[in-house]
Order: sequence, then structure tokens, then C-alpha cells
Amino acid sequence: MTLIVLQAGDVTAAIAPQMGASLAYLRDGALSLLRETPAGETDERAFAALPLIPFSNRIRGAQFVFDGRTYTIARDAEDPRHALHGTARFYSWEVLDRRETSLCCRLDYTPQNFDWPFAYRAVQTFRLRPDGLHVRMRIENTGETAAPAGLGWHPYFVRVPGTALNFDALYVWEKDAADIPDHAVPDAGRFNFARTHALDESAIDNDYGGWGGKVKITAPGRPRLRLSASPAFTHLVLFTPAGKPFFAAEPVSHRPDAIHPNGDPRDAGMCILAPGEALEGTIDLEIGRVGSVSS
Repeated sequence: MTLIVLQAGDVTAAIAPQMGASLAYLRDGALSLLRETPAGETDERAFAALPLIPFSNRIRGAQFVFDGRTYTIARDAEDPRHALHGTARFYSWEVLDRRETSLCCRLDYTPQNFDWPFAYRAVQTFRLRPDGLHVRMRIENTGETAAPAGLGWHPYFVRVPGTALNFDALYVWEKDAADIPDHAVPDAGRFNFARTHALDESAIDNDYGGWGGKVKITAPGRPRLRLSASPAFTHLVLFTPAGKPFFAAEPVSHRPDAIHPNGDPRDAGMCILAPGEALEGTIDLEIGRVGSVSS
């Protein structure tokens, strides 16, 4: 696996084009800001941040109906009940432009192996600054018919005792027994982060709708982080596995399983792209000064 390393001041980032143009690490000096990918790792799940293209999270039963036709796609290896996180993370991306502080990669995908039945072109551009990382994501329908499409970015942040989050959201999607969201409720109780509070030991793996586009992350003795996303990313998936030294806060363009309409007016479903149309958005991860958790 070849890593392309970007550097801006004391901040460095490494990207693996052969592994979905996924991020292997993001460091401020010697400090890891994201969970680091072990050297030589070939499992895309172990990377610091993954692209979620052409869909985010789960598709129930790895099957769906679109435009009157039923499609069956590949099931996830670790959760064979469903399809998970799209196809782009499995493929080698072409490097279009490489500079000291930026990298642009492209994937031209044609349908194969039941991975995804619609052709697309995906582009990721990474721009590193001394105070953070800017990511631009784009998916274009390169097929001859309309197609569903989605975008998302799946960073794994370092989690230490006292790690706390702050973000606004209107509601949270609760899941059924198959881990598919089936109804939305106000983001109250342990789901609510409108006031900064630390992650407890209970696991959260839920999608937030109507979020404000920003997440603030604080932890004792570590730089404060702010994750910001453009309006294309209408949802935030929060994953806080109990007992693990990491968590994920994922800006995404649709709720999990959005390809299956559920009749809730708060659910916009997946974006439908005509041939030649594209969906794109940007994500910024800003690095602030070292601080402590505050409300």
C-alpha cells in the first residue's frame, strides 16, 4: 500500500489512493487526531476516514427497487444482513493532481460483481492547511439512466476519557431490531448534544436529521476540533462503540436505508441524479488550541 503524505506546517495527512482514497492518518505534530491505520493494513474498515459513495450506511437486505426494477447488491462481510457504506472504498482511485498540501483522486466506476448497478464518477480532493483539512467530494451519474446517489465521509476520531461533543439536531432516527432506522424522535436524553457533554459508556449508532452542519469535539489536554459540512450533507451519523478508543461523526447526504421510502415527511430519501448530473459537498476539520471540556 502506497501512502501519499501531505504537509502544511506541523499538520500532516496520509491518503491511500489504492484503498478508496481513504485517509490513513491525520496528525498535528506527533499527535494523532484520528484513529491511525496500522502499517500495511489492507482492510478498508481500519482506515482513519473512509468515503461513503454511492450510499451511506445500510441498505436493508442488500436489495431495493428503483424505477420498477429490483436490484440485489453485495452484502457486508461483517453484517451479512445488509449492504453497507457503498462501493468506492474497495477500489483503487486514480491520482489526478498531487501537490505538497493537496491531492485530487478520481474513481470511474462501471457496474460489476453486484457491487452497485449504476455507473458513476467519484472525485475526492484533499487540501491540508496548518489549521486543518478540507475535503471536497463529488459523485456524477455517468450512466444512461437516472440513478440514486449519496455522499458521506466516515472519520474515526480518537476517544479518550472525557471526550465531549456539541452539535444541534432536530431529531434522531431510532432503529429497529435489524439496525435500520424506522422512526424519528426528538434528540432528547443521551442522544442530545445541544449542550456540550461527554460521551458515556452507552453505545450510540444513530442518524441525526436537521443537524446544524457543525460538530465541536473537545477532550482534556487535546486540541479542540470542529467538523463542518456544506448543505449537501443533511444528516450526521454518530457511532460511539462502548469500550473502544474511537468514535465516528459522519456527515452524510441521507439517512441510512434512505433508498427505501418510509413515508415520513422529514425523510428526503436519496438524491436521484439524471445522466450527467452530480452531487457534491465539502467538509472541513478545523484544529483549535488545546483545551478542556466545557459546557
